Amino acid sequence: MSKVLLNAEVITPFQVRKESVIVIENEKIKELGNKKNVKYSKNSEIHDLAGKYVVPGFIDLHVHGIAGNDFSEPAACDFEKITNSFLSHGITGILITLIPKPKKELIKDIRFYTNLISKLKKPNIICGLHLEGPFLNKKMHGAIHPDSLWTPDFDDWCSLYEASLGNLKLMTIAPELPGCIEIIRDASLKGVATSIGHTEADYDTILTAIDNGLAQVTHIYNAMHQTHHRDPGVLGACYTSDELKVQLIADGIHVHPVTMEFLVKIKGVNGIILVSDAIAPATLPEGNYTFGGQNIQIKDKKVLLADGTIAGSCLTLDTAFKNMVKEVEVPITGAARMASLNPARVLRQDNAKGIISVGKNADLVVLNKDLEVEMTILQGEILYKKQ
Repeated sequence: MSKVLLNAEVITPFQVRKESVIVIENEKIKELGNKKNVKYSKNSEIHDLAGKYVVPGFIDLHVHGIAGNDFSEPAACDFEKITNSFLSHGITGILITLIPKPKKELIKDIRFYTNLISKLKKPNIICGLHLEGPFLNKKMHGAIHPDSLWTPDFDDWCSLYEASLGNLKLMTIAPELPGCIEIIRDASLKGVATSIGHTEADYDTILTAIDNGLAQVTHIYNAMHQTHHRDPGVLGACYTSDELKVQLIADGIHVHPVTMEFLVKIKGVNGIILVSDAIAPATLPEGNYTFGGQNIQIKDKKVLLADGTIAGSCLTLDTAFKNMVKEVEVPITGAARMASLNPARVLRQDNAKGIISVGKNADLVVLNKDLEVEMTILQGEILYKKQ
């Protein structure tokens, strides 16, 4: 049976289309237009949205867990609970993000998820894997334990990729480490996007990495040196290189709203990808937890190690989206691109995701005027509806 969304304010995300109708058939958007021009069967499943927003489903490329589930402990994860938690926040796609472990353990985790992905039935939210490491600079380890980082080795890289059977979509890497440019080049040839992070790279090294396929900056401003007028470094390369898209944790903690506004002026809405960098306790009450074998405390929405280092976030992408609109005053169309279309482009799925138009996947989120999630549709099925 077709589904019809009536009286929607559709964020395409290039236009705002008021008093619109969306007709969904099977997994796809069959029709989109104003109510005068779109025809549909009265026997359809009809939902009158009364002017609520419809935006493309959010896609989180950098997330370590949710609702008490840590992706680095896959055997203990409840994937039904994980899926339901993400859907309740309008998230219709994720990259499972893994932090470094000893070689055998990390490869075992990759194989676990590769097997899981092969068995998943539609509709599902898992789009692949993101490795945050293991080839990172120990001096900029942040909340990742430095002893877990690997010395860059091409054969080790090949082992990681082969274990993923093509499910590895994104890898954070420090290009200044010996051997990493070769790994970036090979990853690019294999269709894996690479992102600079946990790094001390200088400007010239980053330009070389861009020439070899480097495409992103991981959680910009965090785990990297800040700009100096005589040493532009990562941020200087980011600001001057349109090739580099940036991951932004828009919680107002990792990056101040004024700095986020500045970043939008420099990179534009097409150059920013909203991510959560959320860890397992995200959506749980504040308190004491663990992450990557280290004790953390969540207090006042901050996730901190004992020494005060920020250790991921408890953010969800719907809140990041709302913060960009409400706190940074980004147009809702721009925020939708940051949360949906731009990550879909990284996944090379923008032919199907991130845009509301005929023929695209019906991955949609209904938001009220306070930008709160009221309904999530994944591949044409309503999988979350606010009670």
